Amino acid sequence: MTKSKNYWKRLTATLWFIPALLAICGGLLGLLLVTVDFYVNELSYFPHFLDVQPSGARDMLAVVAGSMITVAGTVFSITIVALTLASTQFSPRILRNFMRDTGNQIVLGAFVGIFAYCIVVLRTIRENSADDGGNFVPSIAVAFGVLFGLSGIGFLIYFIHHVATTIQATSIISQIADDTVREIEENYAFEYDEKQFDAQIVGGLAAKKWVKIPSDETGYIQNADTNGLLEFARANDLIVQMRRRVGEFTIKGLPLLQVSSKNANFTADKQLIREFNEAYDIGNFRTVEGDIAFGLRQIVDIALKALSPAINDTTTALSCIDYLTAILIALAWRPSPPPLYFCGETLRLVVKPQRFEDYFDLAFNQIRQNASGNVAVILRLLNATEILGKSNQNFNVVNERAERHELLETQARLLIGLAERTVNADTDLQTVRHHYEHVRETLEGLR
Repeated sequence: MTKSKNYWKRLTATLWFIPALLAICGGLLGLLLVTVDFYVNELSYFPHFLDVQPSGARDMLAVVAGSMITVAGTVFSITIVALTLASTQFSPRILRNFMRDTGNQIVLGAFVGIFAYCIVVLRTIRENSADDGGNFVPSIAVAFGVLFGLSGIGFLIYFIHHVATTIQATSIISQIADDTVREIEENYAFEYDEKQFDAQIVGGLAAKKWVKIPSDETGYIQNADTNGLLEFARANDLIVQMRRRVGEFTIKGLPLLQVSSKNANFTADKQLIREFNEAYDIGNFRTVEGDIAFGLRQIVDIALKALSPAINDTTTALSCIDYLTAILIALAWRPSPPPLYFCGETLRLVVKPQRFEDYFDLAFNQIRQNASGNVAVILRLLNATEILGKSNQNFNVVNERAERHELLETQARLLIGLAERTVNADTDLQTVRHHYEHVRETLEGLR
């Protein structure tokens, strides 16, 4: 992802940008309609049904402006309460999902924008002012102000419904899953180039002389402009190897990446280090943009909180497993990202990709480890293993397909082992064994 695209995504994910933009638009719209009112008055053409006295216009706009800013404060308070509830009930890592929710941002922006509109129009009303040509009431602008005030009621009703919907566990989980699948579709290709996975080239990298490029900041890598790094490596005739992937934590002064040059005396000066660091966006939190593992991490955290003795919400954990399976299916249809990138026939960039196995372990291992004695969760994990095994058959890279299949068989064996150690009721254990045999036979048939 380019830095400008990542910056735009981060900007629109804030709770202030869209409301501030709508507030500015509200003020500009007020100026525009006041200007239209002025020229309508100059032409002596004015609909009488819009006629209003200055004092009445002031009162109406003042009421609308006051009520809008009051409701905006109420909406903000409700949003904070929803954030607090979601943080304690599900996971603190999902707070940014609420902050960047477009519905919440537009509702806040609508109230602030109506307030700004009313203030601007209110300022232009004149009464008994001979110096300025007598009374001036922008009646069209006042009429629109009343309409905007009435529309605020609709925004408030929508907001209450929206918050009540988005605070539900299934809505939170599905939104995270949708964002994660969208990132997979944007960043993972169906094409497979064997040259980009050449094991001989990867093995020969250790013999090269590498010059380490330290990080200028401490924090999580939110974005790495691989296209920019590739072009920079080509322009300077270098091979660049990334030491940290997106989502990992980096510390100032420690290696962020390393470069290899044909020149044996090559050294990295301050300018080169600065330019390499500019290809990265580093912040104090992770984002799902370009970091699919963080999307999985959020859903896994919700599942673990649901399985904790304090919450004991098996239904939410089952929903998490369902959506994790959907994300992994989207990954199962695509090859893992390649580690090698070329300009023509020349190797220029080496990255640290995450393979399907890494995502699978992140999605299911901790849930399995915390599902002791929970028959429903064990059965759902077995079902997910079977579904992924069938989806894996559509993958056309033979070697990686075999590796994934072995991973699924291992997971099934771990699940039946967990059940035999922790499920006490014989009837429940027989149910799990029966389901395991079905899954095992299915996976063996797919082999």
